[in-house]
Amino acid sequence: MFKALARLLVPLTSIAALVVVFMLVAPNGASGDERNAFTAVARDRYLFGGNAILNEPVSGNVQVYRGSVTVANVVHGDLLVIGGEVNFIGAGAVDGNLIYAGSMVKDAGDRVRGHIYPLASLRGAAASMNQSAVVATLLVVWLLAAVAVTLMNGREVRFSSLEARSSSLYCFVVGLVALTSFVLTAIAFSYLVPYVIGIPLLGALGIFAIVTKVYGMIAVFHAVGSLIAAPRSRDQLARRKWLRGDLAMVVIGMLVLGALRFVPGVGTLVWGLASVLGFGVALGTKFGRREPWFLEFRRAEA
Repeated sequence: MFKALARLLVPLTSIAALVVVFMLVAPNGASGDERNAFTAVARDRYLFGGNAILNEPVSGNVQVYRGSVTVANVVHGDLLVIGGEVNFIGAGAVDGNLIYAGSMVKDAGDRVRGHIYPLASLRGAAASMNQSAVVATLLVVWLLAAVAVTLMNGREVRFSSLEARSSSLYCFVVGLVALTSFVLTAIAFSYLVPYVIGIPLLGALGIFAIVTKVYGMIAVFHAVGSLIAAPRSRDQLARRKWLRGDLAMVVIGMLVLGALRFVPGVGTLVWGLASVLGFGVALGTKFGRREPWFLEFRRAEA
């Protein structure tokens, strides 16, 4: 029973992500004076299909889609509103830029320290695309790294992907333990920084964490691509000329997760969960080698 649930973790997570994406693409609008709460992701705030009041200061950006917002406190980042109204009351102010599309801005005055311009303008489009451009650049880097690693270690990536699909819950728990151990070890090494040995220890730990993260995410790409597009039988594999092989599965999985990364809130959550799973897969399979990390105990033979 437990193993069956573990095998279903990745498919159920993918289905849940698609359902959430559909809900975000076609949100239900609020009626009357109904007030909805913002969705918080790190320092940023998001609102889809509703009205809300910003009563507390926001250290990051605020994005409102198909809804109205009343700014009653300070937004230290940018404010993006599409398809709604923007009202300022009390101490409401925006330290960054105010970008709007199909919206009405009221009582802005000197409350916006940056610029106010429509999304359709060149400057508005550039400002709204800054964050998306950074995400797109990182995804291109991920794609290049995934292709390179898969071409050099396709067999190992396939083994790790199989482990991610068959023992998802186990790998996720291993990833949580591994991330906690990395953080605690980094804290311990930081106390040695005043001494000569602290800096190389932190450097070695950082390099190992980056290698683990990169390989683990590529294995997760392969797992997602296999769940979506892998052939289900030998006959189907024989009939295919495209969408076959480890590299195809990695690219498909990377494109799917990359598309989710652009969805506010959902992308951060999905990639965070994928990172934890990737850490667990990389360490649980010893980077696809399926070997024990330490020497196995063997009884002495007479």
